[in-house]
Amino acid sequence: MDNYFIDPQRRRAIKVLFPNHPLTVNSESFGLRNQLKYNVVVEKMDLVNLIQIRLTECNDQAKMFIATIDNNMYEKIRLEQSLHVTFQGFIDHLTKILDSCKKEELHMSLMKDDSAQLLQFYEKSSFKNLTHLFLQIEPASMETILFHINLSLLSFQDQVANYATQMQKYHQELDGRDESIHRLQGEIRVLNNKLIEQENMIFSRNTEEINRLQQTIKHINESKDLEEKRLKAVISSMQEKIDQQSKELLANSDRIMQEVKRYETLREENLKLKSHNGHLREDSDRVKAELHSYQSRDGRNESTIVDLRRQLIELQSKLKISEKQKSELEAELEAERNICQTKKNALQLTTDEIANANIMMSNMSKEIMKLKSKIELRTEIAMRQEKLIQEKEREYSELQETVKQIQQEHVKNRAAAEEYAQTVRRIKETSDAIEEKYRKKINDLIVKVSHNQNMEPVSMSISQVPNRYLRPHNRIE
Repeated sequence: MDNYFIDPQRRRAIKVLFPNHPLTVNSESFGLRNQLKYNVVVEKMDLVNLIQIRLTECNDQAKMFIATIDNNMYEKIRLEQSLHVTFQGFIDHLTKILDSCKKEELHMSLMKDDSAQLLQFYEKSSFKNLTHLFLQIEPASMETILFHINLSLLSFQDQVANYATQMQKYHQELDGRDESIHRLQGEIRVLNNKLIEQENMIFSRNTEEINRLQQTIKHINESKDLEEKRLKAVISSMQEKIDQQSKELLANSDRIMQEVKRYETLREENLKLKSHNGHLREDSDRVKAELHSYQSRDGRNESTIVDLRRQLIELQSKLKISEKQKSELEAELEAERNICQTKKNALQLTTDEIANANIMMSNMSKEIMKLKSKIELRTEIAMRQEKLIQEKEREYSELQETVKQIQQEHVKNRAAAEEYAQTVRRIKETSDAIEEKYRKKINDLIVKVSHNQNMEPVSMSISQVPNRYLRPHNRIE
């Protein structure tokens, strides 16, 4: 039944239930324990209840163990281990057990004794290991080992061929990338030259514009300084005039206040004189009445009349004097009024001159604001040009970053190509080493078999191996 799985005709009906996967197997032999890595494969013959479990040591392909199970073998296993499933259920549970071993939930051990060799599947526990399944397993025959070694060599050759095609494809891609990189580098050089020319042109134009603006700003600053000096001189002179006029205004105000006080005193004196004149008129009326009364009488006493006439003359003279003083006081009051009016006119003229000076100062302030706005406009134009220069510099830096990224990508592509080449070389070297190793082992085994047995059975066993599974340099010539 083992030959079914190495027969080229029947191998077409082989179905892989558990693909080749390295698992840790505990090896126990005569009380000695050891852990080794084995490649475990489970295969099934289609349309037939026949499976094969194959264990191959990872470091030595010549150490291979096989367990082939058919219906009769499974019946024996089912009776010995009290299994409750059919053959198909056994296959399903076996794949689940191997998946659990892959996840390290279950473990495998290879036990050897004098009579037989067992493959045990068990679960570790703190009290006692629980055995799920154990199968009888035997070392593989030389024919089976050679067959599977040749299969692995063919798969390695296919992998090497695939790697070679991939390497060729990668080389083509790298050549294409190199061409595109060279083309892009040429375009980048052209763009750099254009960029340098444009930068030089922009720099020269901006330099001229900046120089012109600097000259304009210099002239504006000079004219501004001169205008400020002139305006400061005008303002200082106007301030002096204003201070002088303010002093004169204060003096005139004091004088006006004094004149007003004097006018008030004169008015009070005039009122007193008017009241005195009224008294005098009353006295005169009274005297006239008395005189009339005296005249209406028969003229008693001439001396009294003379006295009364004398008193009347005196009173008339006093009245004339008081009228004269009154006219003089009125003339003085009129003169004082004229003086006050003149001082008021002078004060009005001074106020008008101060208002005109304020108007001139406001006009000068407006001119200063206009000059400041022009300076700010020129400053804003200069700042815009500086921003334009900064944007050009940023675009140039972005172009440089793009060039650096392209160069880094080129370096990465070269590194990847070198890694692919090293991988292919390592695979070739590994396959050559494995091929050389197993060729020597096969030759040594054939030599040992030839010493232990007759030459005829050895030649028959070698001839039974299909020639298309042996490479030419593995055969004994």
